[in-house]
Amino acid sequence: MKDIAENKILIIHTWGIGDMIMLTPVLQAVKTLYPLLELEILFFPKSAAIPVNNAPFVSKIHFTGWKTNLLLHTLFQLRKEKYKAVLFSSGVTPWKSWLFMLLLKAENKIGEYKKIRYPGLSYYTQYKPNRSRTQNNYALFQSFLNLPSWDEAMANQKELNLYTYFHLTEENQQWAENFLAENNLTGKKIIGIHPGCMAKNKYKRWNKEYFIALIEKLKRQYDYPVLIIAGPDELEVGKEIQARTNTLLLLNAPLANVAAVISRLHFFINTDSGLGHIASCFGIKGLTIFGPANELQTAPFSKKSFIIRYPISCAPCREKTKKPKCTLDCLIKLTPEMVFKRVQELLD
Repeated sequence: MKDIAENKILIIHTWGIGDMIMLTPVLQAVKTLYPLLELEILFFPKSAAIPVNNAPFVSKIHFTGWKTNLLLHTLFQLRKEKYKAVLFSSGVTPWKSWLFMLLLKAENKIGEYKKIRYPGLSYYTQYKPNRSRTQNNYALFQSFLNLPSWDEAMANQKELNLYTYFHLTEENQQWAENFLAENNLTGKKIIGIHPGCMAKNKYKRWNKEYFIALIEKLKRQYDYPVLIIAGPDELEVGKEIQARTNTLLLLNAPLANVAAVISRLHFFINTDSGLGHIASCFGIKGLTIFGPANELQTAPFSKKSFIIRYPISCAPCREKTKKPKCTLDCLIKLTPEMVFKRVQELLD
C-alpha cells in the first residue's frame, strides 16, 4: 500500500476490555514502524476504550452502539472521513464486519475470514483459533503493511514495543497509593484475586468454594496480604469470599483505579477475564484459571502470565458451542490443591 505512512487507519473494535488490551501490542508496533500513521478506533462497548484513553499511539477515539439510529449516525459521520484503510479487530463474525465495511468509505478494506472470503475487500487474512488474538490482529495489519514476520517481531519485541498497554493517569496512581495506605498495604507483597468475569460469561468462573479453600492455603503458607478484587458482575461473590476468609476487598472501583492497584501487586490470580490482561500490562506475574475457553487464543500476552487448566479431552469447547451445555468438568475437576501447587511453583 503506497503512502500509508501519511494516512489514517480506522480500527473497529466490538469486543471487550481484554480483547482491546490484546490488540495494543500490535498498535504500538505499527506506530513504532510508521510514526506518521494516524490510528483511530471505533468502539462499540465504551468500556473497552478505557485502556487506551490518551494513549500516545491512538490519534482519535469514536463511540457507537448497535441501536439502528446511533449506528446510522456513526456511519454518516465516518463516511465524511478519508481513511486509507479500515479493518475490524480479530474475531468478529466475518459477515458482520464485511457488511459494515461495505458501508464505509475507505481506499482499502481489510477482512478476516474463516471459510468464505466475502467480496469487495482489498486484503484478507485467515482467522486461526489456535493462535493468540494478538497474533491474529498482527496478521490483519501485516496483510497490507510492510511488517516483519511474527517470529521476527517477537525477536525484536522491545524495539517494536510489542507489549500490552493500559494508560494510567496521575490521579489513578494517587488513588491506588491512597487505597494501599488506608488498608495498611503500602510496601507489602500483595496477592490479588479476581474471582469473577462478565455476567454473560459465568460459565468461565471457578467455584467460589474453591477460591475460599485456595485463599486459606495461601494464608497458611505465606505472610502476604490477600486482596479480593470484585466489580459489578461479581459483587456478592466478592463480598462473601472476603467475609469468609477475613481478607481485604477492593469493591466496584473505577476500572483505571483498579488497574493502578493491580500494577502494585506481587502476584495475581484470576479466572479468564479482562483483569488478567490488565496485569500483563504492568509485568505482574499471574495465573489465569481456564475452563471452556481457548487459552491459545485469549491467554494474557506476557511472559509473566501463566495459565492452568484441567487436562480433559473436551476442552477447550468455547469455539464449538459458544455457551457450553456440559457440566464444566474442566473447572470442577481443577481443585484448589492443583491451583495452590502451581501458585507455589510460581511464587517460590
